[in-house]
Amino acid sequence: MIVYTEGTMSPRAWLCTLALVGCAEPFTEALDKEVDTGSKPDKDTDSDTEIPHTGGGGGTGFETDTDTEDTDWDETTDTDGDGILDTEEGRDDAGSRDSDLDGTADYLDDDSDGDGIADVVEGATRGSDGSLPDTDADGNPDYLDKDSDGDGISDLVEGDPAVPDTDGDGTADFRDLDTDDDGLTDEIEGREDWDGDGVENWRDSYNDNNLGPLEFVAITTEFNSPIGIDFHESSKSVVLSVNYSTGDPEALETVLPDGSHATFSSLSGVTDEVKIATVRSGGSGGFTTGELFVGNGVDGQIVRISADGSTVTNPWHDLPGGSNGLMRGSLYIDRTGVWGGELIVATTDGEVWRIDNAGVAMSIADFPGTHFEGLCTVPDNPTRFGPLAGTIIVGAEGEGLLYSIATDGTATRYSLGVAVEDIDIIVPTENFFGVNYGTSRLIGVLGEEFLPIAGDILLTQESVTNVGLFRLYWDGVDLLTMELAATTTSDTIAQWEHTTFADAGIVEVPD
Repeated sequence: MIVYTEGTMSPRAWLCTLALVGCAEPFTEALDKEVDTGSKPDKDTDSDTEIPHTGGGGGTGFETDTDTEDTDWDETTDTDGDGILDTEEGRDDAGSRDSDLDGTADYLDDDSDGDGIADVVEGATRGSDGSLPDTDADGNPDYLDKDSDGDGISDLVEGDPAVPDTDGDGTADFRDLDTDDDGLTDEIEGREDWDGDGVENWRDSYNDNNLGPLEFVAITTEFNSPIGIDFHESSKSVVLSVNYSTGDPEALETVLPDGSHATFSSLSGVTDEVKIATVRSGGSGGFTTGELFVGNGVDGQIVRISADGSTVTNPWHDLPGGSNGLMRGSLYIDRTGVWGGELIVATTDGEVWRIDNAGVAMSIADFPGTHFEGLCTVPDNPTRFGPLAGTIIVGAEGEGLLYSIATDGTATRYSLGVAVEDIDIIVPTENFFGVNYGTSRLIGVLGEEFLPIAGDILLTQESVTNVGLFRLYWDGVDLLTMELAATTTSDTIAQWEHTTFADAGIVEVPD
């Protein structure tokens, strides 16, 4: 090191000496250097791309200024060209952030969170306010979020091998809550392979036939002439209609987890078959979770019962006109959104209506003389449900047909070899409960046994030769049915009425 001491030589001679011994920069360059005063560094007047950085908490030394206008860390620039500004990527007076701890600061890292999806992809399509994309609205922008859509499947998996869009809906898998468009969210399906076909659930649009015999277990409690059943979410139990055909001394009972049952509401004296439609959470129709709707055995009339059973409005609604038919087994609260989350009813005289929370009814279709029984709305997922997607499906038991009714009221009839009594969507992990009128028993099956065909449609037939329950599914080409099988140790199945899937457990079929 050469040290200049005042009096030993002139300043100019000392500088010349530095040049002769190989000083890092000649005198003219050194004079042009600026000093960081601890706030914003000065401009680079000589455009040499090196800025002295001796303050501001960012360390001492020279920084590269890639655009030769100003220091990268303190200006509206994008060093790595990923569409995200350096300041947004955590480069400021405090230093630089390295989110994935790979040794490369975010402002220089093409994949800041190390999830295999480039920042230029995850940072695209900003909001109208200029905010970076945050698909799951968790406060963590996608380019720093290892699970951008919050579905429990990491971006590293959903973005492999590139940035796929499995269902071709224009939303990349890492941002798609239903990657395979099968009506079941990725969060529900997860990375298991329920049907054992080698394709993980979240990317598997079709369930293969890999369902073994089911164990049908009779719940210990016996009931007096049970007919209808549905899941009562607000009490996490099931509600049954009993005492057919008088409805006396009570028409409804709840069945608790310990198998005991108690009167639900003051409803009594209703005649004919009483089927039940309950309101579940997440609906869009304005109804209260736990409310019940049933027919009362009078032409065109519907009863509404509060979630706790304390208020019974009988009738709540009387369909316009006359000779509408009864609500015998055909009431359903839409959960697809296609029908506005409204109450859908189909009568024993071929009428189909939608009724909103205020009791305003709108006719959908009318097929005079057709006895409808069994009703469901199908999610609008053509990949999973084919031509049934987004329609109302209702059984015409006497004709041996299934009607699929579109939003414009047109219907397609399918002969599936099943005299439909009831219809349900098979809900993953929820237990099956069915009213077996022939034995006056409630029969259940553990939900996990249905997993290989979860998301498909279950058709119930009143008359039983083998099991009387049929899987209805779309294989990508055709609508097919398959009768389910029972284990040799299953309880006796004599005559089905109403069935449901419920997030509830009862004694022998625990939650």
